[in-house]
Amino acid sequence: MGVYLKTATKDDDVFSEEYVYNCTDFPYREYLFTETVTAKKGKQRITYLNIASAFDIETTTIDGIKDDKGKYVKNPIAFMYHWQFCIHDKVCFGRTWAEFKTLLKRLERELKLSETRRLVIYVHNLAFEFQFIKDFINISELFAKEKRKPIKFLANNCIEFRCSYFLSNMSLQKFCENSKLCLHYKLTDTYDYRKIRTYKTPMTEIEQQYCYNDVRGLCEDIETLMLEDNIATMPLTNTGFVRREARNATKCDRNYRDVIKTLSMDIEQYEMCRRAFRGGNTHASRFYSNTILRDVYSYDLQSSYPAVIDLEYYPMSQWYRVTLDTPEKIHKYCSKYCVIMDVEFFGVNIKDVEPIPYIDLAHCQKISNDYTVDNGRILEASYISMSMTEIDLDIILRTYDIDEFFITNAYYAKRGKLPVVLRNAMLDYYDRKTKLKGIDGKEYEYMKSKNRLNSFFGMMVSAIIHDEIVYDSVTHEWQKIAGDSGELDKYNKSRNTFLAYQWGIYVTAHARKRLQQMIDIVGIDVIYVDTDSVKFINEKHCEEFEKMNDALIKQCHDNDIRAYSVKDNKTYYLGIWDFDGHYDLFKTCGAKKYVYENEKGFHCTVSGMSKKLGAVAIGSVQNFNIGTTYENVGRTVAYYNEASPHEITVNGDTFTTASNIGIVDTTYTLGVTKEYWEIICDNFSKKEVDILYH
Repeated sequence: MGVYLKTATKDDDVFSEEYVYNCTDFPYREYLFTETVTAKKGKQRITYLNIASAFDIETTTIDGIKDDKGKYVKNPIAFMYHWQFCIHDKVCFGRTWAEFKTLLKRLERELKLSETRRLVIYVHNLAFEFQFIKDFINISELFAKEKRKPIKFLANNCIEFRCSYFLSNMSLQKFCENSKLCLHYKLTDTYDYRKIRTYKTPMTEIEQQYCYNDVRGLCEDIETLMLEDNIATMPLTNTGFVRREARNATKCDRNYRDVIKTLSMDIEQYEMCRRAFRGGNTHASRFYSNTILRDVYSYDLQSSYPAVIDLEYYPMSQWYRVTLDTPEKIHKYCSKYCVIMDVEFFGVNIKDVEPIPYIDLAHCQKISNDYTVDNGRILEASYISMSMTEIDLDIILRTYDIDEFFITNAYYAKRGKLPVVLRNAMLDYYDRKTKLKGIDGKEYEYMKSKNRLNSFFGMMVSAIIHDEIVYDSVTHEWQKIAGDSGELDKYNKSRNTFLAYQWGIYVTAHARKRLQQMIDIVGIDVIYVDTDSVKFINEKHCEEFEKMNDALIKQCHDNDIRAYSVKDNKTYYLGIWDFDGHYDLFKTCGAKKYVYENEKGFHCTVSGMSKKLGAVAIGSVQNFNIGTTYENVGRTVAYYNEASPHEITVNGDTFTTASNIGIVDTTYTLGVTKEYWEIICDNFSKKEVDILYH
């Protein structure tokens, strides 16, 4: 029989008593006559039960399997000891895989499920649960963008599991906090994952509340999205919402489809664009790395990607091949057109005063063996070949001394603004986000607009040719099958196509250019940059940021369509620099590795560390030192184990388990490469000691 459980809601003082079912007394047939919706898949029509449901498991990790002498002979392994399932507002608990299989069989039978009549079950971070449940079900129609990261799959030919993390692009806690209908928030700091439990371990009321809220809250999150969607129309990813809305917006422009057809690329042009694509510019100045600094200032570029989407130029014609073999022709085309090109550089040396090297080793197609790198950025090399835009070439030629260079292959296109209808769709999100911020009762609408705005860029850089990820349920092997040019042909011909991939590579190029403008102005005083932020010493540079803002504000006003939003008689501009704070002390040891102290205390931003736990573990700027190992920083290691269903015994309890992911806490050691350490040491002797704090 099930049990009654006092459940916690988002109001800490409000509890309700709910009946929690087991897999045999769950009221399956209550949902037999649920409203259905249909979706077309190829020539087949799929009927879905239009209702929210969710699944989740709790697991324990142990050190591994011991041999006859008591030594561990295998990686850490994990096993499920509790699962929870919810449809709408009814929750079911189970403790074994046998009960889980009973749940699926009863769902299939009582709800009359089939390959063409399906129930969708959402799982937050499906990749984790998949590794545990895959050996107890039949898997088909799996879709994944990466190995071991399924976005959806079909179980037993009738139950479709989907990943709600990809759908929301948020942690479950944030998803719950930002959902209008969610009352059962994810409970935090109430569950001890280190405790070893089995299916016989009694669960405390607090632990059961935690399990209950995980699936009940997720159902409420999905129901919030269903206010505007149904299960059949719900996209698989958060970007899908934006893609659909933007596509619908462009249909209002009769000429839009003709523009997109004009921008179709062949395979050579597409591959060059793929090579030329690069993300944000994140780096620490070698002049100040591993040094404690006083009085550091930080500015952030507001809505960096949305700003350049609205304000800057893009390729707005087909690509034309061109030979750029003289300085005059290079200047002519690179100053007037969009240009993508393959370039060979000879005798490359960073200029002495450049704090942030621009050339990224990872984007070099070929490079001589004598290169020197600064934390992944090229300082010098006798030869480099790489693909880029005219924006990148200009930055490289200004920040490096180059003996000579040759453009071996190039295409140009006419410059122009992105279509007004597309920019207006993006600006609507910005306008809503701005006007809804801080308004009581509009938190959901605000976060929705903010997430959609952030996803707008993501849809613009989605690859056209995709690798197919295939999972073999017999061998447990994942295989990547490379896509082919047929996908590009299909994309060019599809009437649903409304984006040109080449636009996306110019979004990030323009954003890097805007960042580089301030790097050039601040110069040697730059300490750290990260895509849309600059940290520096010397307060006088604050005036330079404000002066730049005057020019950017003028650009927003001079734009052909508005590039700002007005709220309470205050104007909020796209793409201006906003003062982000003053740090009493600051120290960086490379990209994504910095700490600081301000009036609010000590903070850390280190890739691989939890910000909260990392700050506690490090404690102070003085304790942030290369070679130091920190514990309890939220860093874990995952061990993927493949196994057929079998029995194991833990703490005297014998039960069935199979494939799993063992997750164990691990330490974090602040390390750098030998080459980077030598660069740091070399630059330390050149610093002016009066700006250092010891």
